[in-house]
Amino acid sequence: MPGADSTSSPVALITGASRGIGTAVSRALAQKGYRVALTGRNRDRLEALREELADHVPAMAVAADLRDENAPAQILGAVEQEFGPPRVLVNNAGTAPSDQFENTTDEDLEEVLDLHVRAPFRLLRAAAPSLREQAGSCVVQIASTAGLMGFPFTAAYTAAKHGMVGLTRALAAEFKSKPPRIYAICPGFVDTDITHQAAADIATRGHKTEAEALDALGNMNRIGRLHTAAEVADAVLHLICEQPEGCIYNLDSDPPGFV
Repeated sequence: MPGADSTSSPVALITGASRGIGTAVSRALAQKGYRVALTGRNRDRLEALREELADHVPAMAVAADLRDENAPAQILGAVEQEFGPPRVLVNNAGTAPSDQFENTTDEDLEEVLDLHVRAPFRLLRAAAPSLREQAGSCVVQIASTAGLMGFPFTAAYTAAKHGMVGLTRALAAEFKSKPPRIYAICPGFVDTDITHQAAADIATRGHKTEAEALDALGNMNRIGRLHTAAEVADAVLHLICEQPEGCIYNLDSDPPGFV
């Protein structure tokens, strides 16, 4: 546990905390004794998770839409007022539309760029001054193997995740040995609502059932199955707690490691 006194334990801010990977990461950090600040768009889910975690550690929830350019100031202002500045930032919020390239609209492209590139950029830029002042501060971006290679029917998502990986590489080079340490984790397809929606979208095209589509997505991972959200959360904890040398962590390699 980072500290015996909960009021002095480090603060972790997790975006997209209301479901999937974000919820798993929030639970894992709470189990390690971090005070957790949860943000996302679904106020009810955030509050339910806050109540669950508050039985063990101080927890707070800030409902916000990260596509709003004012969201970083809103979120960080609320967190700093209640807990103080975060030492850990996990940029997890995202979406994963799946469609043929010709059917991918400007609106689809804007949404994934907003959530996977602009929002992490803005939030980290706003948090950077306080992160730089804290020894051991760390930023983890939840990217994807789609940020390392290409997949069909994911042109917008793949472009955005390449942007997130590129942003992480640039900041790692800029920050160098000074805090915060910054990483991007690249899992393959993860067993979350987003992946199930992608499978449902595939099924609507009539080529596979949703179950068959899920199996096919799992087989596209090098590990031959879907990752679990808990596995991603474990990787986040490893990077935050150990802070190994490296930048882009491929969770879908055997064994997982930096690329």
